Amino acid sequence: MPRGRCCHRHMHDQAQVCSCEMGNLYRFAEPIVLLALSRLGEAHGYQIAQEAEGLAVTHAGLDSAVVYRTLRRLEEAGRVSSAWDTSGPGPARRIYKVTESGREHLAEWAAVLEQLASTLQSLVRGCREAVGQPYRRTGSTVVTPA
Repeated sequence: MPRGRCCHRHMHDQAQVCSCEMGNLYRFAEPIVLLALSRLGEAHGYQIAQEAEGLAVTHAGLDSAVVYRTLRRLEEAGRVSSAWDTSGPGPARRIYKVTESGREHLAEWAAVLEQLASTLQSLVRGCREAVGQPYRRTGSTVVTPA
C-alpha cells in the first residue's frame, strides 16, 4: 500500500490514499474483501474468506492469509470495524463489518475498476485488430446497484 503519495487525478491530500493508487491490482484483494463483507453484513474472517473466494478474479483465488491481512489494513484505515464474539462455543472470533468510510471506499474502487475495464476492453480490441480477429465485447462494464 503506498505511503505518503498524493493522488493527482482525484486531488486527495497525502493523508488519504486513493483507490487508484492502491497496490495489488492483480488480485484486487481490497475491493473483493470489501464487497464480500458488504454482502455478508457482519461476518468473521473465515466467512469473509469463503465469500471472497467466489469473487476472486484469478485462477489462484484469494488466499485466506491475504484476506486477513487486507482486513487488518482496512480496519487500520477505518474502512471496517471489528468486535470480539464470545457468545458461541470455542474460542472468541473477531466479527467484522464495513463502516461508512468503507462503503465510500468501495464506491471509489468501483470507479477505478470501471475505468480499468474500459482500458482493458480497448487493449483487447487493439490486440484482436492487430491479428485480424473480430472483436466481440463480452459482459457489461456498467452494473446498476440493487
